[in-house]
Amino acid sequence: MLKRQIIVVLFAALLLGGCASGRMGNPGAIMTGAAVGGSLGSSIGGLVGDNNHRGWRGGYRGSAIGNIVGTVAGAAIGNALTAPRTRRVEDDAYMPEVKEVHTVKRSVSKAHRRPLPELRLRNIRFIDDNRNHVIDAGENSKIIFEVMNEGRSSAYGVVPVVMTAEKVKHLGISPSVMVEEIRSGDGIRYTATVYAGPKLKAEEITFRISVEDEDGNVCDSREFTLPASRD
Repeated sequence: MLKRQIIVVLFAALLLGGCASGRMGNPGAIMTGAAVGGSLGSSIGGLVGDNNHRGWRGGYRGSAIGNIVGTVAGAAIGNALTAPRTRRVEDDAYMPEVKEVHTVKRSVSKAHRRPLPELRLRNIRFIDDNRNHVIDAGENSKIIFEVMNEGRSSAYGVVPVVMTAEKVKHLGISPSVMVEEIRSGDGIRYTATVYAGPKLKAEEITFRISVEDEDGNVCDSREFTLPASRD
């Protein structure tokens, strides 16, 4: 009986190791999950078998089947809880050299003047389809960054903005989306999609990323330049 359980556990581990991710979890966790699952499956299977077959033979058969099913299921749970996480798409992103841009506050009347929220841009990344860190004609790419609220109060009506420093023909950027609220100490991750048309002719493109408050004041702004290619 013990030998059969070991064979089932090893089979479950090999089966899980050949999943699409190709990653297997902690062997100890798999064995523990298999043992617990096998014991529980054996008990439940025995009860079901005894009720359906009216006798110890039905209970024994149900117990054996339940043990196998429970062992495999338990091993699967142990593997899922401990298997290394697959790499996110952002892990392959390129972090360009970024420079700070001087921001200008919009003039408002004293009656409506409020402290400027301490919104800061962080972790700016670029990722394109072929991962060559170049804006190629006909290619889709993304600009990903975080907006953090480093102030003591919530910021409302926050608008992340992605644009080019100069006008670039045959280049499209997804429109800005307003974030209703970012609480103090919290942040959001923002993604802008960039599409370069087949007729793109620029040799390099400078992107300007900024974040505005509800009054239209630019709280923080950054720039970075990437090469572009017609091919």
